[in-house]
Amino acid sequence: MVSRLRLRNVVYLILLAGLVAVVWASYRGFTDTKSPTEKPLSDLLTALDNKQVVHGSCTSDQDRVDWTDIHAHNYQTFYAPGYEATLIDKFHENQLPFEVMRPATSDLWLTVILLNAILIVVVAGFLWYVLRRYRGKHPPPAS
Repeated sequence: MVSRLRLRNVVYLILLAGLVAVVWASYRGFTDTKSPTEKPLSDLLTALDNKQVVHGSCTSDQDRVDWTDIHAHNYQTFYAPGYEATLIDKFHENQLPFEVMRPATSDLWLTVILLNAILIVVVAGFLWYVLRRYRGKHPPPAS
């Protein structure tokens, strides 16, 4: 009986350690993002004219272009709404790779479903633990 209880406690400790590891990894994933240096639009256009840009990308929900120069430095440039077509044409004129990425906030799986699934697993695990611990035993009545 003692070894079974000890095994159960070890399993609960491993589950708790796994939960803490997931929370820590999620926290580190959100806080370790380093934003690139911000440059004005004129610097981007000058770098494009001087063939100093290697790659460019933007998200479809923001007015920002992330680009890399020939020295592998990452920059971001904000532009006026409606100017994206001109920038894409500039990248294509110089035959540079340019990609339009889907915004991260529209990723339903990571932002909604996964977080709720983790919460449900934690609550269900707690309820399972409590129900197994007090199986058939009623707590003393409150006075």
